[in-house]
Amino acid sequence: MTSTIHNLTRRLVSVRGNSGETWHLPPGGSLELATEETAENEKISKLVANGLISIQTEEPAKPASASTRTKVDHEARRSDRLK
Repeated sequence: MTSTIHNLTRRLVSVRGNSGETWHLPPGGSLELATEETAENEKISKLVANGLISIQTEEPAKPASASTRTKVDHEARRSDRLK
């Protein structure tokens, strides 16, 4: 899994991962890292709590089953008819 870190400030923010490596995020910039770098990291948690960064974790996509696809297609066609 990967995590995307977004710098919410107008200044440079340095982020140290669990491996000890440090990344420097420019104002408004983002960085994609392995989730292991950000999991249970006290310093990253403080940056999030102070509103300096946000973290978005992306789960691996699961393939949809045939019944799910049919239901989604049916709902899409229904919404098109209602327009």
